Amino acid sequence: MPDIQSIIAQDAVEPFLQYIRQQGMNRFDLVADADTWQALGERVCGALAAKGAEVRTVLLTDDEIIADEEQIVQVMLDGIDPSTVFVAVGSGTITDITRFVSHRCGRPFISLPTAPSVDAYSSVNSPLVVRRLKRTVNAQAPLAVFSDLDTLCSAPRPMVAAGFGDVIGKYVCLADWQLGHLLWGEPYDAEIAGDSRRALERVAAQAASIGRLEPDGIRALMEGLILSGISMARMGTSSPASASEHHLSHYWEMRLLQEDRPAMLHGAKVGCGAVLMASEYERIRALSREQALAALQRHAYPDAETQRQQIRLAYGNLAEQVIEQHLDYVTLAGERLRAVETRIAENWDAIQEIAATVPSAAEIARLLQLAGGATRPKALGLGDEEVMLAHRHGHYIRNRFTVRKLELLLGLSIEEAS
Repeated sequence: MPDIQSIIAQDAVEPFLQYIRQQGMNRFDLVADADTWQALGERVCGALAAKGAEVRTVLLTDDEIIADEEQIVQVMLDGIDPSTVFVAVGSGTITDITRFVSHRCGRPFISLPTAPSVDAYSSVNSPLVVRRLKRTVNAQAPLAVFSDLDTLCSAPRPMVAAGFGDVIGKYVCLADWQLGHLLWGEPYDAEIAGDSRRALERVAAQAASIGRLEPDGIRALMEGLILSGISMARMGTSSPASASEHHLSHYWEMRLLQEDRPAMLHGAKVGCGAVLMASEYERIRALSREQALAALQRHAYPDAETQRQQIRLAYGNLAEQVIEQHLDYVTLAGERLRAVETRIAENWDAIQEIAATVPSAAEIARLLQLAGGATRPKALGLGDEEVMLAHRHGHYIRNRFTVRKLELLLGLSIEEAS
């Protein structure tokens, strides 16, 4: 993985200019939308022009910018010069679009965030919406990330709270990652997980300062977001940063797209998802070894046809794509099923230790409130049915083991959530 230079400064435009001069860069395609152009893009464009650089602006002007085929094609068509460097000035969506296009065009890009709202800035992956299905696609990390602290502290409060939600969800994600390694043999890196947890704890300790938009808190949040992206780049997958809490967010996002409803901030949904999934870890912690063994003995894992029907109910016309990506779990039976159940039985103490690393749902909600974030899906305008469907079936959105897969194997039903 290439080194990613990261600068967080009161005025990050000047070190950005120094960097491009050192790298001999002089031609750029600057990607922004109307809001991020006003927040930072115009200033960056003017600073580049003042230094004699050639800058072409790729301005995305739709009322709602989504990382989908339409926006990708626009950037590809407007940024066709193979000798230029892409500069993404914006939050997660602008960065994801630019990351994907720059990778497919064989060109580098530099990130200048305008809000501490997501952990995508330093990642190698682009979460895209393709045919209205949320997919994480391999792309590339930026050469560097230059975070202007004044701009970040002036970001809308909901975006800051969303960034905090994206980070606080790592409590659930890191536990899911361990479960996947222990019970399903998924790749795991203890060093990356340790670095992610330490950054998470630093951000959690600054929750009140972040809620007040104080520079120290915003700096800690941005450091946590960037480290999360670097963790994904180091691992080569989103496993260190995205699990069951993100699956709920992705499910809700797809529902909104299918129904032509306005999007919601990614991290806001992740924060609410983290509260819901923390409650599931509380249920796991409350199960004794004897209760878990009894559950395994009396429960029949749903067969393939039952799961296909559930996926069709939850995903509508996207169901067949979801089923195809999830066949390892949908068709789990026979010796493969017994092997997983045996691992659960033999490792129950370790499972309990993993569950104990997740704070209670009440504690995660308290931290979200301090940072100014929503704690319940209803506060985001989500209805009871879509919350229930995401809670029960959101885990099908990714072919990964999570606490929801464990509950499915144990036969634990999902309570109504709101």
